[in-house]
Amino acid sequence: MSERLEIIASLICDGRGSADVGTDHGYLPVMLCRRGYNGALIASDINSGPLEAARITAREAGFDSRISFVLCDGLSGVDPKAIDTIVIAGMGGDTITGILDRDYWCASPEFGLIMQPMSRQNVLRYWLINNEFMIDREMLVRDGGTIYQVFTAKLGKSPKYSDAELYTGRFDDICGDELFPDYLDLLIQKFTRSVAGMEAADAVPCRLGLEKRVLDELQRMKERL
Repeated sequence: MSERLEIIASLICDGRGSADVGTDHGYLPVMLCRRGYNGALIASDINSGPLEAARITAREAGFDSRISFVLCDGLSGVDPKAIDTIVIAGMGGDTITGILDRDYWCASPEFGLIMQPMSRQNVLRYWLINNEFMIDREMLVRDGGTIYQVFTAKLGKSPKYSDAELYTGRFDDICGDELFPDYLDLLIQKFTRSVAGMEAADAVPCRLGLEKRVLDELQRMKERL
């Protein structure tokens, strides 16, 4: 099982129920069954193919009667009364944002969010902190040679984030992670290339200015480690 799913599973506490949105092959709910999770388990996906693959995974593991399979877009077919934990992993941050925005019932203190965005982490963080969510835990995990971000959020007042922290997570929350120096170096390399490319292309000044500001903040983070 992937390190990403191991980390996500470790963050799910026994409770009323958990929804794995975009379940793909259904590995996460099966893992929770094996770990003795007692709440309801919902595996949802927008496509019938992955949902059928999840059914097969659960059937082969002997847990097909333990998991509910829902064909729906995001959370649209998930019963809020059945769950208290929402997992959305393996999608772009903008896609996750769209899911949360369409089904805003998740903006309640009774729900906890666990997210693992594959890209546009800054978009997701920006949406969360501007929609009355507080990111309360930041983690990094290396899986297959790639470093991924995993973070949890709940309804609450959020502290301010710098432009760079929208990409990294709040420095004070993530700086102690053993993978953070490596991840920070990757971001510095990315923004260095981006700034150079934008300067060569004579990019719009405001956009170039933002990229330079993020790069400067990332470099200052590195100096603080």
